[in-house]
Amino acid sequence: MKTCPNCGAEMEADVNFCTECGNDIRNVPVNPVSSNSQPVMQTQTGNQNQYNQTQNYQAPIQPQTRSSQNQTFSRVSEGVKNFDKENLWKWFVTSWKTPSAEQQGEKWYGIVTLLLEMIIFSWAFGAGIKKAALANIHPEALGYFQDKTNSFFHSLSFDQFLVVFITGAGVIVAAYVAHKFVYNDQLSIWNLINQIVQLSNINAILVLVLSLICWTNLQSSITLILGLMLFIGLLFMMAGAYTVHENQPGQRDTFYGIIIYLVIVAAFIAITYFIVKGQIVSQIQSTFEIDVTKYLDPNNIHF
Repeated sequence: MKTCPNCGAEMEADVNFCTECGNDIRNVPVNPVSSNSQPVMQTQTGNQNQYNQTQNYQAPIQPQTRSSQNQTFSRVSEGVKNFDKENLWKWFVTSWKTPSAEQQGEKWYGIVTLLLEMIIFSWAFGAGIKKAALANIHPEALGYFQDKTNSFFHSLSFDQFLVVFITGAGVIVAAYVAHKFVYNDQLSIWNLINQIVQLSNINAILVLVLSLICWTNLQSSITLILGLMLFIGLLFMMAGAYTVHENQPGQRDTFYGIIIYLVIVAAFIAITYFIVKGQIVSQIQSTFEIDVTKYLDPNNIHF
């Protein structure tokens, strides 16, 4: 490049006269090539390559997920290895011999036992009601109604468990609220469940007996089935009421705590009724093709 000494304009090295002012620049020396041009180009190229590498870069998969899974598996394995079967069996035996005895068990003893009892009882509940419904059916029509009844109770299997679960949850909530009302202290919900299940742990045996009876086809066992179902439910409710009372004076009278307990349990039973009532009526009408709504209308009930 040449720079005109007259006007300062820059032009190519082979130009003899300034294109701006016409000055003779034949004797003007050529400016040396800027040494920064090549590095600049290299820098731009390097930046472009770095940008491309950044765009194509994929972060390595972090091992956090795998690590957390391994930790969970390790904890489960450790829990299985450290599972004390003798302590669990001792907890059951003590609860059968002396239900009100003070004993320390794992937090999950009560809730796991209760859930298993609920699952078995809900199945036995449906089987018992089904047997009671088929008890007075004429033998010639038994096949037709048995198929219909099996279809009906199969469609309501979840609702059966829902009835048992909400009622059991109502007992636990009622016992917690009533105990809080009487003593106004901090009570662990897990300890409360353990205590209720321990008091009613005879139900673990009764539920198994009930399921075995329901498994048979003896029509004469209907009264026994319904009686066991009623006794199991009442025993669990009595255990919840028993936890309201402790061997120490409370801030309020225990009698009023038990009244609160009964009111809350009744409220949960009523909630359960209204939740499953519509589903049961709908299934009866669709399965048996019978309109039962007129029988549920209070205006049509006469004494």
